[in-house]
Amino acid sequence: MNNIEQLDINDRSVLHRPARDLKQVRATLVLLHGYGADEYDLMGLASYFDPDIQVLSIRGSGLTPYGGASWFDIDMLSDGSLRFNIDQAKVSTLGVIDILSKMQLDGIIQEKQIILAGFSQGATISNLISLQKPELLRALLIMSGRLPEDMVELSGDTTRFNGLPVFAGHGTLDNVIPIEFGRQIVSFWDPIADLEHHEYAMGHEISQSELEHIQAWLGQVLSRT
Repeated sequence: MNNIEQLDINDRSVLHRPARDLKQVRATLVLLHGYGADEYDLMGLASYFDPDIQVLSIRGSGLTPYGGASWFDIDMLSDGSLRFNIDQAKVSTLGVIDILSKMQLDGIIQEKQIILAGFSQGATISNLISLQKPELLRALLIMSGRLPEDMVELSGDTTRFNGLPVFAGHGTLDNVIPIEFGRQIVSFWDPIADLEHHEYAMGHEISQSELEHIQAWLGQVLSRT
């Protein structure tokens, strides 16, 4: 990661891999990590992506009890189920939107250039950002995530998402966010956006097969005018 620089945007660490040609940036891929990880986690994938796009990885605003960062707390209920703190998730969503808006004002990100990509918790934040500011996005990439509980209520006029390219991938063996949550994402986005989705025989991870599908999908997104 020798060509990656660390930026401080709104007092938040943001890693930045510039595009190969600073005058010909084809898109900006924004990575949002999962619970307990940090901005360095997904940035390890930067070499898989087109060198003519710039890659950004934003650190979550919270801390976990086990180290690493988070976007919101996860509470275990008495029946053993997990509950996401949706209020914290919405605050984190606004924080990321503010960072992206600041980077647009600073000329780092061009208008309608953002491909937003989230893994696990980062996928939840990516979904929320898409509902809040679909006009910011060129495309949406969801990996091993789940919808916020009030996604349908928040979606409003779904014609806002017409033609939005969405990629959703999930592991059938995922014991952190089970596959049924991935299928809920498919059920939500399929009728209202341009969805490509895949299931993989894997756990809570990103496999080589998924990366290859993402590379092909990104190529299609970049080929659109």
